[in-house]
Amino acid sequence: MKIFAPLDNIDDAIDAILTHGIAAIEGEKAPVIAYAVRLMQCLEPYRDVAPIISYQNVPNNGYLYYVFDSNRYATGDEELKQAVFNLDTICFNGIPS
Repeated sequence: MKIFAPLDNIDDAIDAILTHGIAAIEGEKAPVIAYAVRLMQCLEPYRDVAPIISYQNVPNNGYLYYVFDSNRYATGDEELKQAVFNLDTICFNGIPS
């Protein structure tokens, strides 16, 4: 898994949602939200995926926006929070996953 940037290939973020249920996005708010909305639009054909945009403060990047599948994670779920935290830690330290 990785943290995506607004200029990254959207197909990779779609794969992350389908595989892991989450795609974290780093950067400034306006481009990140535009990327997240585009990601949600690209997920529309997948009837079993219910994407939601969210935000979490994290220690290394300061904050991350992310899109998650609400059919896989409940809003506010501790497992979801931990997944975002783990992404922040792994990707900040440059450790491949």
